[in-house]
Amino acid sequence: MAAFDHFALACQNLEDGVDFVEAMTGVRAAPGGPHPGIGTHNALLSLGNDVYLEIIAVDPNQDEPSGPRPFGIDDHRGPRLAAFAIHPTDDESIDSVAETIRNHGTDPGPVVAMSRVKPDGEEISWRLTRSNRLGLVPFVIDWGDTPNPATITPPGCSLIEVRGTHPEPSHVNSLHQQLGLNVNVSEGPESLEIILETPNGQVSLSE
Repeated sequence: MAAFDHFALACQNLEDGVDFVEAMTGVRAAPGGPHPGIGTHNALLSLGNDVYLEIIAVDPNQDEPSGPRPFGIDDHRGPRLAAFAIHPTDDESIDSVAETIRNHGTDPGPVVAMSRVKPDGEEISWRLTRSNRLGLVPFVIDWGDTPNPATITPPGCSLIEVRGTHPEPSHVNSLHQQLGLNVNVSEGPESLEIILETPNGQVSLSE
């Protein structure tokens, strides 16, 4: 089984994304750090004990990456809710959760190791599945011995609901049920939306 880990709000300019989220929620995300070789950097804010929002954007201080930046950042100005990550729970491993997604008919991509340096100079590392998939099929992350960023990023918001639309809602609902995720999916063009309780009241972030 798995649980929500974080939601990726993709944009081309990080400051614009942070300003956008602060205007919506009343909470300003804290700088995270660069993703070396990926061409991105991020800012984070907590949505609960083990779930957070990642604002991710082009890092102007890095060279152009060898491949496309994640979450369609190169093609869409944003900010937009592009994807979400889950982490294993109980005795599950990142590989077993990825296999559940694969057996359902979607390739989650290979498990790769990543790291970044926080503003305080500490280097943190994790493992995740890498694919170009966006929307309602999650990617998987395992923080290992690294504390989940939700525990050390600005609080004040909480995740109320995850919902979306999909041309075949029963198919994606089946995957979510196998993963132990509570997502309200109805029929329509594929979309992803989260409802947050914030200092500004309930707000929605979506594609």
